Amino acid sequence: MPTWAARVLGLPGAVSFRRFEPLVRDAAELAEQVHDLDNETLRSEVRALRMQTGDKRLDRGVTARYLALAREAAARTVGLQAFDEQLLACCALLSGHAVEMDTGEGKTLAGALAAAGHAVAGRGVHVISVNDYLAERDAAWMAPFADLLGVSVGWVGQHTPSEERAAAYRCDVVYAPVSEIGFDVLRDRFALTPQERVDPVFDVAIIDEADAVMIDEAMVPLVLAGTSDDQAEEFSEATTLVEDLIPVEDFTVDADHATVSLTDAGLDRLEARLGGINLYDAENIPMLTRINLALHARVLVHRDVDYLVTDGTIKLINTARGRIAHLQRWPDGLHAALEAKERLAVSAPGEILDTITIQDLILGYETRSGMSGTITAVAEELLEFYDLAAGRVERHKSNRRFDEPDTILLTEAEKIQVVIDEVTARHRTGQPVLVGTQSVAESEDLGARLRAVGIAAQVLNAKNDAEEAAIIARAGEFTAVTISTQMSGRGTDICLGGPDERDRNRVVDAGGLAVIATGRYPSRRLDVQLRGRAGRQGDPGVSHTVLSCDDDLVQINATPAMLTRITRRKDALTPRQRQHIIDACQAIAEGLRTDRHRATWTYNRAIAAQRATVLAHRATAIRSQAADERLHELIPEHIERLQDSCGPAPVAATVRDAALYYLDEHWVTHLALLQEIRDGIHLRALAGQKPSDEFHRIALREFHGFFGRTYRDAADFIETLTAEDIGGDLEALGLRRPSATWTYMITDDPFGSPGDRFARHVGRFVRSRTLSLE
Repeated sequence: MPTWAARVLGLPGAVSFRRFEPLVRDAAELAEQVHDLDNETLRSEVRALRMQTGDKRLDRGVTARYLALAREAAARTVGLQAFDEQLLACCALLSGHAVEMDTGEGKTLAGALAAAGHAVAGRGVHVISVNDYLAERDAAWMAPFADLLGVSVGWVGQHTPSEERAAAYRCDVVYAPVSEIGFDVLRDRFALTPQERVDPVFDVAIIDEADAVMIDEAMVPLVLAGTSDDQAEEFSEATTLVEDLIPVEDFTVDADHATVSLTDAGLDRLEARLGGINLYDAENIPMLTRINLALHARVLVHRDVDYLVTDGTIKLINTARGRIAHLQRWPDGLHAALEAKERLAVSAPGEILDTITIQDLILGYETRSGMSGTITAVAEELLEFYDLAAGRVERHKSNRRFDEPDTILLTEAEKIQVVIDEVTARHRTGQPVLVGTQSVAESEDLGARLRAVGIAAQVLNAKNDAEEAAIIARAGEFTAVTISTQMSGRGTDICLGGPDERDRNRVVDAGGLAVIATGRYPSRRLDVQLRGRAGRQGDPGVSHTVLSCDDDLVQINATPAMLTRITRRKDALTPRQRQHIIDACQAIAEGLRTDRHRATWTYNRAIAAQRATVLAHRATAIRSQAADERLHELIPEHIERLQDSCGPAPVAATVRDAALYYLDEHWVTHLALLQEIRDGIHLRALAGQKPSDEFHRIALREFHGFFGRTYRDAADFIETLTAEDIGGDLEALGLRRPSATWTYMITDDPFGSPGDRFARHVGRFVRSRTLSLE
């Protein structure tokens, strides 16, 4: 649909930013005037502005003057003269919109201009990125620009100490990965005093790669886990047992590749090897659980795809970013099974302390905005989940990239050969080539195959995270061949001819950068982001996707009718029919992602509301004598005896800390109970009930009396204390808090909960029978 028609109809993603064009023109007219200002005068002028941000309409005079001053400040400090399109995007961000700007069009500068503008208006700003590298890089890059405007800048990453975090959050503008802000919120909720908190302020959020953060990451609850007293489970026997099982005969994998199940023959084989026991007897259930986890680790979790083994430890790969996920692990049974599979020391389990969704986190900001090269594709979801309108800012220069039609083959082997042949042919002409793969294992395999034919390819994946900027920067050099698992959020433009553009003319003559994809991602947005690496800022370039019917996208998402058609017709399938199958599979994958997003949001409503209630009560207990008063009501005589011996203040402090401990302990227990309920709630559909409604009803029932139980347990503990215990270390008295924390990488459940799988099964039936997607 033409853009004008979409705007007339008010469709999502069609917001027009033309109303800001007069502000940009006014800023251009002020350029000569502000150019003559010295630095101190420019800073004074900025301080004198009475900026108002966050409203859909911006004050024309004040905003135009800010744009002129900020453009001049950027030119002086970072050597970049903002285009009119970047100023237009800045206005859109200042007014609380999501903005689509193509790759290479200067989103980082537009975001910096907007962040400083909000700060000049007296607001606290978080510029939210997808990883530490971008947060640190952009904060360092913006610092001179912000300093000229009188704006302070800080950044937070995974390895930032607590004291530095608190200092960073007090700056006007903070650059941070979304996960770190979320984990700071979760860690703060366990603080015993205000001084222990780092206190991020939720005022303005400018979200880089907004679609990845707000849509893709929204399905991943941020889960804070801590140490427990449990011992590490012994998985070596279970691992040895499953290593000898035969596929199909002893176990089967479901169509979604989400679960693996023992067959009757496999169960009989295992029971015989274990001495003829019945694995379903109550005393053998722990062994059956370990066997299932070990089988899951063997069959469904793959080294160099889902995780790496580095320095004797399991390192998880965040597949959405192609990077190692530091301080993250899978829920302990699966993680321990993986460690046993790799012959590593099995670590002790932990316990989930608290959880929050990315969506809840971002909705906590007063003003939300974001930018990405593929915003309009998720505009409807941004409206539904965040009440965030989106629009597009066009390129500064027209697009010269040529996108070749997809080449769709039947087998993986055919696909790889076509990719190698094309890379080889383009390499001979000197044209730089960027190959986008689906996994670390695929990228390394392709790199080895290219080396075998005499092409030295640079492989960019989670194993060389620290070197990635240098590898990307050289991807545009003459004859360069680069292989990458995921380009989204890399934050580095590929310049033709290399970083210094020395060979630019030769590369232009060779056709510019060629991007070759070895398959489609489950989201069209990721395909667009990969293609967007070619043809930046009016450069020539070409893109080509080569895929096969063996790809996971097809094998996991295709309906049975599609798979049958592929098997029967094979080479007789026309290019158009193959394209239809691929498009349908990708549409199914995107639909399932949206369904999971809605499910995550729906089921977390009860948890979020109860969490807010507990946190409000906890904050009151820290700031006041509420806990002391509550316990005094339950055990007045014992409290008064302790006060007579030790004084009111020490007793109040001990009582408060004990109450906070039991408040946190009961919340951890409540979360575990809700997760158990969530895992089986889909079965309510068989009784004609709506699972989400039943979940909320049960969650409400289980939460009833929460605070009464908390204070009763705290009172029982306080009654065991003597005057000598008051003011002492509660941990020495048995109230031990986790000594270390980490995070779990889950999406409700690591590979989809039973409810997710049930929904996928129903969805497949509807799509194949009702919608006739074949």
